[in-house]
Amino acid sequence: MNDTPQHIKELQLKIWLSKSPAERLKQFMEDNASLFQFWNMAQKSNPMTDNSKAVNKSNGLK
Repeated sequence: MNDTPQHIKELQLKIWLSKSPAERLKQFMEDNASLFQFWNMAQKSNPMTDNSKAVNKSNGLK
């Protein structure tokens, strides 16, 4: 994304680097779990997504 001003990016980086490595790892893991949960919910709510269809498509079968 290119719409964030440089001074804001620098401030975000300064705040992020001021955290301990353990805090950064914990935040990363929490964000990753949230993202994974979001994609699972999106996949389940999408009527075009079906694991059997996905397997068949990848094999070139109908």
